[in-house]
Amino acid sequence: MSTELIKTEEVANIVTSFPAIMAKNSKSLESCTNAGKTILDTIEAEGMNEQIDQSVAEYLGKVSTLISNMQARRQPITQLFDRIRSFFTSQEKSIDSKIQGTIPALLVAKRNEYAALKHRQEQERKREAERLANIERERVYYQSQIEEAVSRSFNTYLTSRLSELASIFTSMSLATYGRDTNRILLFSTEYPKSQFDALSSVQTSPTYYLTPEAKRTISTSVLSGKYEQLAATFTSRVKEAKQNYSDQFVSKQRELEEIEELRKTNEQAALQAEQDRIKREQEQAAASAAEVQRNQEVERQRIATQEKTQTMQSLFATAAATVSAPPANAKIKEKIKVLHTAGFLEVYQMWWTGEGQSLTIEELEKIHKKMITYCEKQANSKDPQHISSTFIRYDEEIKAK
Repeated sequence: MSTELIKTEEVANIVTSFPAIMAKNSKSLESCTNAGKTILDTIEAEGMNEQIDQSVAEYLGKVSTLISNMQARRQPITQLFDRIRSFFTSQEKSIDSKIQGTIPALLVAKRNEYAALKHRQEQERKREAERLANIERERVYYQSQIEEAVSRSFNTYLTSRLSELASIFTSMSLATYGRDTNRILLFSTEYPKSQFDALSSVQTSPTYYLTPEAKRTISTSVLSGKYEQLAATFTSRVKEAKQNYSDQFVSKQRELEEIEELRKTNEQAALQAEQDRIKREQEQAAASAAEVQRNQEVERQRIATQEKTQTMQSLFATAAATVSAPPANAKIKEKIKVLHTAGFLEVYQMWWTGEGQSLTIEELEKIHKKMITYCEKQANSKDPQHISSTFIRYDEEIKAK
């Protein structure tokens, strides 16, 4: 609004007329009030009757006319002040950031767009960090599974070969002595490459984040150089067992001969000696197998510890990547967007549970004014509809026409 629309002469004339208008309206008000009090006093003294009711109706008609006249007299003054107020408020609104279309509002919108962009980028960064963390955790778990499966398979095979060697030694007799000592001396100490190659197809749990290519890479990494390491262990353990048995060849032969000699004179004693020998040799074999199992358990614990360590490192890395300080130039609030009319009932239910049920009836009447008005219209329609409830009462409101 331009200041030219409010002319100085107009303001001066209206301000000059203000005392007279105020005095006239005040006098009219006084006369109207006195006349009304006189009628009210009469009603209180004599009660209502048709004549007084007619007088009241005429009085109220004159009051309406007086109000119109008073409004007409003061309108130039109030309209002037309205125009003056409008002038200032229009200036304020033109730079109000809350009003759409103003330059400050456009700038606020740009800031909000930028803040939303930064928020989306941060969320994407966190999602990507979580995705990579999931891959890393699964990589650690998958690697541990392969390492444990390889260790278990190798130790199972090593145990079976040592048991086979022990069986040859334990079952050796004087009749088979030459053949069995030869079998022990010629017993292979080589870990078969074919046995190791079969480990590349070990069964593992399903994966959700690792690609087939990533799994192949992990498997290759775990198995790389593993054959040479396992082969060396296998050869060392079998050689050690063979040497142990070879060292007992002479004493074994002597013991078998002694048992045979004893058998000629005391069958029962020879049988007992034979049983003692077998038990002793079986205990030696069991001790050897137990050592393999202990080594396997040590390896299992090493793999488990390694997995825990790498998993914890992954978790720390994830936490560091996903936790970020809130942006200083953005305030994030969630706003409800109701997608279906049924959603309003759910909104109302949450409001009622959290706040509504603790409010007074007066407060609830203000909040539900529109709904109450609708129900009252239904009750006063040509086809009245009422709510039948012990919590609601319909009261009649009677007004004179």
